[in-house]
Amino acid sequence: MLVIPPSKVCGDCRRGRDPAATSFFVMSDEWDHQEFAILLDRAHDGDDHAFGLLYERTAPMAHRAAQHIVRDRHAADDLVQETFCLVLNAVRAGRGPRSSFPGYVLSTVKRLAYRHSSARGRVVAIQDPAAWDALLGRPLDGSGAAGDASRVATALASLPARWRHVLWLVDVERYSPAELGSRMSMTPNAVSSLAARARKALRAAYLESTTADA
Repeated sequence: MLVIPPSKVCGDCRRGRDPAATSFFVMSDEWDHQEFAILLDRAHDGDDHAFGLLYERTAPMAHRAAQHIVRDRHAADDLVQETFCLVLNAVRAGRGPRSSFPGYVLSTVKRLAYRHSSARGRVVAIQDPAAWDALLGRPLDGSGAAGDASRVATALASLPARWRHVLWLVDVERYSPAELGSRMSMTPNAVSSLAARARKALRAAYLESTTADA
């Protein structure tokens, strides 16, 4: 079994094992929680080998969670590195998790990934023609992509914030209604209906802008 020492967690060699090649890790009885507790106690006592084992056990889960949110393998790599740097520094400072190490890692990486996704979303939504592709549900005309994207941006801006939000999450970030239900305090069917109404309104606003330009 390959062990990644903490010195590698914050460096270029953090990928001792390919997380994408590992099935999605779930916090369940398949993990030896007693072993996690022992390793975590040893890590708090300064045992870098124990922290390396904790990294080996939980890095694949963290990578899958990050990639699911940011939809970018390289960004997920960076977020996992940042997560374990933060956790390692906390442990070395006498803070950090005292139990449920996987849960602590998962919570940290998700927080960082959502922050990263939110920051990038405001830029990509305007600059990436593929985003307009997804929102309108049809290919853009490559010859006039810049003007087309500008009209979609104008149409999108005319919608209520709630509609803009659900369109971005469903059509661009590719979250499923089931995934968004609890996050938006709605049933999956309600999320689907909201997205359909928002999509219809966006297309109507877009067609209106193209007619006005004709």
